Amino acid sequence: MLKKESKYSFLYQAHDGSVMRPENFLNINKGRTLSSSQLRMLRINKIKNTSYKRQASATIRKEE
Repeated sequence: MLKKESKYSFLYQAHDGSVMRPENFLNINKGRTLSSSQLRMLRINKIKNTSYKRQASATIRKEE
């Protein structure tokens, strides 16, 4: 699908079949992902990113 890694677990697919990363939309939406009404207006579907691997959160504990 896409070669570049994304920090998001989803991608956007346009009505013509092209796949876009959410990072491409950060400048037009004040740093947020697109809302469902914006997706409908742009004729874009949100799809699952099959290459996304969830990272375990690193929790550092202080030992006293």
